[in-house]
Amino acid sequence: MTPFMVRVAELVGGPDDAVDISELPMVRPSRPERVNRGTDRQVALRSVAEQLVSEANAVLPGPDDHLALTDEIHPDELAFRLDYRGRAARVSTRFADGRAYGRIVGDDVPATGEQELIGTDALPDLIVRLLVTAGVPHHPTHD
Repeated sequence: MTPFMVRVAELVGGPDDAVDISELPMVRPSRPERVNRGTDRQVALRSVAEQLVSEANAVLPGPDDHLALTDEIHPDELAFRLDYRGRAARVSTRFADGRAYGRIVGDDVPATGEQELIGTDALPDLIVRLLVTAGVPHHPTHD
Protein backbone atom coordinates (compact mmCIF):
# COMPACT_ATOMS: atom_id res chain seq x y z
CA MET A 1 0.00 0.00 0.00
CA THR A 2 1.11 3.56 -0.67
CA PRO A 3 1.60 6.01 2.21
CA PHE A 4 -1.66 7.74 1.25
CA MET A 5 -3.54 4.43 1.25
CA VAL A 6 -2.17 3.72 4.72
CA ARG A 7 -3.35 7.17 5.84
CA VAL A 8 -6.87 6.52 4.53
CA ALA A 9 -6.87 3.03 6.06
CA GLU A 10 -6.02 4.57 9.43
CA LEU A 11 -9.00 6.91 9.04
CA VAL A 12 -11.29 4.01 8.23
CA GLY A 13 -9.99 1.95 11.13
CA GLY A 14 -9.68 4.75 13.68
CA PRO A 15 -11.94 6.91 15.83
CA ASP A 16 -13.78 9.94 14.44
CA ASP A 17 -11.52 12.40 16.24
CA ALA A 18 -8.24 10.79 15.19
CA VAL A 19 -7.33 13.59 12.76
CA ASP A 20 -7.03 17.32 13.41
CA ILE A 21 -8.24 18.92 10.19
CA SER A 22 -8.01 22.52 11.36
CA GLU A 23 -4.95 23.18 9.20
CA LEU A 24 -5.98 21.15 6.15
CA PRO A 25 -5.51 21.77 3.22
CA MET A 26 -2.59 24.09 2.61
CA VAL A 27 -3.70 27.11 0.62
CA ARG A 28 -2.33 30.51 -0.33
CA PRO A 29 -3.90 33.63 -1.79
CA SER A 30 -4.58 33.14 -5.48
CA ARG A 31 -2.14 35.03 -7.66
CA PRO A 32 -2.04 35.51 -11.42
CA GLU A 33 0.53 33.62 -13.43
CA ARG A 34 1.34 32.96 -17.06
CA VAL A 35 -1.32 30.93 -18.88
CA ASN A 36 1.05 28.07 -19.70
CA ARG A 37 2.18 27.78 -16.07
CA GLY A 38 -1.40 27.90 -14.80
CA THR A 39 -2.45 25.23 -17.29
CA ASP A 40 0.48 22.99 -16.36
CA ARG A 41 -0.33 23.44 -12.69
CA GLN A 42 -4.00 22.51 -13.19
CA VAL A 43 -3.08 19.43 -15.23
CA ALA A 44 -0.63 18.33 -12.52
CA LEU A 45 -3.25 18.85 -9.80
CA ARG A 46 -5.82 16.90 -11.79
CA SER A 47 -3.42 14.02 -12.47
CA VAL A 48 -2.40 13.66 -8.84
CA ALA A 49 -6.03 13.97 -7.73
CA GLU A 50 -6.99 11.06 -9.98
CA GLN A 51 -4.23 8.90 -8.52
CA LEU A 52 -5.16 9.77 -4.93
CA VAL A 53 -8.88 9.18 -5.52
CA SER A 54 -8.06 5.75 -6.93
CA GLU A 55 -5.88 4.95 -3.93
CA ALA A 56 -8.51 6.14 -1.44
CA ASN A 57 -11.28 4.22 -3.18
CA ALA A 58 -9.21 1.04 -3.00
CA VAL A 59 -9.22 1.38 0.79
CA LEU A 60 -12.72 2.75 1.46
CA PRO A 61 -15.09 -0.01 2.55
CA GLY A 62 -17.72 -0.08 -0.18
CA PRO A 63 -18.60 1.21 -3.63
CA ASP A 64 -21.34 3.41 -2.19
CA ASP A 65 -18.71 5.20 -0.12
CA HIS A 66 -16.23 6.01 -2.87
CA LEU A 67 -14.88 9.41 -3.79
CA ALA A 68 -15.89 10.84 -7.15
CA LEU A 69 -13.74 12.99 -9.39
CA THR A 70 -15.54 14.96 -12.08
CA ASP A 71 -13.96 17.14 -14.74
CA GLU A 72 -15.51 20.47 -15.67
CA ILE A 73 -14.48 22.28 -18.84
CA HIS A 74 -15.69 25.78 -19.52
CA PRO A 75 -14.59 28.30 -22.18
CA ASP A 76 -12.31 30.21 -19.80
CA GLU A 77 -11.73 27.66 -17.06
CA LEU A 78 -10.46 24.15 -16.33
CA ALA A 79 -11.78 22.54 -13.17
CA PHE A 80 -12.40 19.31 -11.35
CA ARG A 81 -14.57 18.42 -8.38
CA LEU A 82 -13.98 15.96 -5.62
CA ASP A 83 -17.22 14.68 -4.11
CA TYR A 84 -17.73 12.45 -1.11
CA ARG A 85 -20.98 11.72 0.74
CA GLY A 86 -22.58 15.09 -0.05
CA ARG A 87 -19.41 17.16 0.52
CA ALA A 88 -17.37 18.67 -2.32
CA ALA A 89 -14.24 20.60 -3.18
CA ARG A 90 -13.60 22.28 -6.52
CA VAL A 91 -10.11 23.01 -7.87
CA SER A 92 -9.96 25.30 -10.89
CA THR A 93 -7.85 27.53 -13.07
CA ARG A 94 -9.58 30.50 -14.67
CA PHE A 95 -8.11 32.32 -17.65
CA ALA A 96 -8.62 36.08 -18.06
CA ASP A 97 -6.63 38.97 -19.50
CA GLY A 98 -3.81 36.68 -20.61
CA ARG A 99 -3.27 35.32 -17.08
CA ALA A 100 -4.25 32.17 -15.17
CA TYR A 101 -5.81 32.26 -11.70
CA GLY A 102 -5.96 29.17 -9.49
CA ARG A 103 -8.85 28.68 -7.09
CA ILE A 104 -10.02 26.22 -4.47
CA VAL A 105 -13.54 26.30 -3.06
CA GLY A 106 -15.37 23.72 -1.05
CA ASP A 107 -17.82 22.92 1.67
CA ASP A 108 -15.03 22.62 4.19
CA VAL A 109 -12.36 24.95 2.79
CA PRO A 110 -12.20 28.18 4.77
CA ALA A 111 -13.29 31.06 2.52
CA THR A 112 -11.01 34.01 3.06
CA GLY A 113 -10.86 35.55 -0.39
CA GLU A 114 -9.61 33.90 -3.57
CA GLN A 115 -7.34 31.00 -2.60
CA GLU A 116 -5.52 28.23 -4.40
CA LEU A 117 -3.84 25.04 -3.28
CA ILE A 118 -0.11 25.45 -2.70
CA GLY A 119 0.46 22.57 -5.11
CA THR A 120 0.03 18.86 -5.55
CA ASP A 121 1.38 18.22 -2.03
CA ALA A 122 -1.82 19.76 -0.64
CA LEU A 123 -4.13 17.28 -2.37
CA PRO A 124 -3.79 14.43 0.15
CA ASP A 125 -4.78 16.82 2.94
CA LEU A 126 -7.72 18.11 0.89
CA ILE A 127 -9.01 14.58 0.37
CA VAL A 128 -8.51 13.67 4.03
CA ARG A 129 -10.43 16.79 5.05
CA LEU A 130 -13.27 15.81 2.71
CA LEU A 131 -13.37 12.28 4.11
CA VAL A 132 -13.29 13.37 7.74
CA THR A 133 -15.88 16.14 7.48
CA ALA A 134 -18.25 13.91 5.49
CA GLY A 135 -17.93 11.14 8.06
CA VAL A 136 -15.75 8.40 6.65
CA PRO A 137 -17.24 4.98 7.51
CA HIS A 138 -15.27 2.89 9.95
CA HIS A 139 -14.50 -0.80 9.80
CA PRO A 140 -15.46 -2.66 12.93
CA THR A 141 -12.48 -3.32 15.14
CA HIS A 142 -11.95 -6.45 17.17
CA ASP A 143 -10.05 -6.52 20.46
